[in-house]
Amino acid sequence: MSLPASVILVCAGADTSRAAGHGHPLLDLCFRVTPRGALGRLKLSVHTTGNYIGIGDFPAPSVTVHPKTFVNDVLYEAGRLQARGVFADFECGSPSARALCTALDEALQERGLPFFVPAARAQDVRHAILTVETAVSGGSLRGMVAELQEQYGAGRIAALLRPVSADFSLPAASPDGMSLTPEARESLRAAHGAQVFFSHELCAKYYTYMDKDAHGHFVLFDDDSTMEEKIMQLQKQEVRHLFALYPDVAGML
Repeated sequence: MSLPASVILVCAGADTSRAAGHGHPLLDLCFRVTPRGALGRLKLSVHTTGNYIGIGDFPAPSVTVHPKTFVNDVLYEAGRLQARGVFADFECGSPSARALCTALDEALQERGLPFFVPAARAQDVRHAILTVETAVSGGSLRGMVAELQEQYGAGRIAALLRPVSADFSLPAASPDGMSLTPEARESLRAAHGAQVFFSHELCAKYYTYMDKDAHGHFVLFDDDSTMEEKIMQLQKQEVRHLFALYPDVAGML
């Protein structure tokens, strides 16, 4: 299976031109919040026009933004670039970030442009599409999406296909674990002769091993096959907007 044509490739800088050659819609992360709280333009590509535009997270929680000016600048750029929608990657939960989300939510709704924010900003918006990451380390991916759809409506949930590759010490003290490169992960598996299994709940592969101090470890990871499974599962749940970081899925294009 290759990536469905509807998957939106998230890219920036030089990756934008490479991603554009595959015929997918793009989300170009071409704007940012400057340290002075203004809308800053990063490197724009000819491929930015007619696609989705993205605004990076706040440089620091202490940054103050004047929502009216910022929103007007976003609306101007969205019109100039004929944007299909706007993604504000505001993980920061500062008062200024939350106020800006609310202002953008209302303005883009009036303009008729889809607005996407991380699911963490759900309480700050009324219309925006909430984006959830698929790299989950506990519970169930299907259950998490279903719960959000029930709470906010099926049409307001999008997904970011972010592959996981992490080593968790047991019992796990963090939901993130220690990040592993594919090479380090395979070397670790081979060194311990670990057998790989597939978790239907997490929609990812995993293996376990014991370290030299007899502490248990749980290694969770994605590959092209698990990414395909996640896409099919999300499509069955009628998640209409699927985002994927271009470098993460380049091998599937």
